[in-house]
Amino acid sequence: MRADIDRIKQKLDTKNIQRNKVIDMEDIKNFERENKIILPEEIVTFYTNICDGCKMIDGFDLLSFKEWKVNAKELQKEFEFEKYWIWEDDYDEERVRKTVFGNIELINIGDAQSWNIVVTGKQRGKMWFFTDVGIQPCAPEMSFLEWFEYWLDGNEDYFLEFQA
Repeated sequence: MRADIDRIKQKLDTKNIQRNKVIDMEDIKNFERENKIILPEEIVTFYTNICDGCKMIDGFDLLSFKEWKVNAKELQKEFEFEKYWIWEDDYDEERVRKTVFGNIELINIGDAQSWNIVVTGKQRGKMWFFTDVGIQPCAPEMSFLEWFEYWLDGNEDYFLEFQA
């Protein structure tokens, strides 16, 4: 993991990406106690060793730790999705309500689009794309650090292997 951290820091420096100072592990532990969850290791590593959010190349912000908006009861519940779901085609109000369970919005793109990390369930640690009409994991699946480095390398197609 140390090599990943060093490589990502070097890429951030090379691209002159404005980033916030790292946070203390105690902040993470307090968050986990208050919300009764354990965060995926990669997100903890990123925020405590690389940066506490940053300005993205495309003008969006990777939210700082203090900007995370969570509801502890929703966060603790299992994220039950394992593949994409377009509710515009198959609307189920109760199932739509469950899309807020077990994930944290990390980047708000606007126009009802965001990148979220899943913190519970079988997809724990994976990045998912949320919109006003559906949700979808990266294809291929990507952990947070894989997703972030993919972005740093100038890639934009997070759905290369998508199959309906």
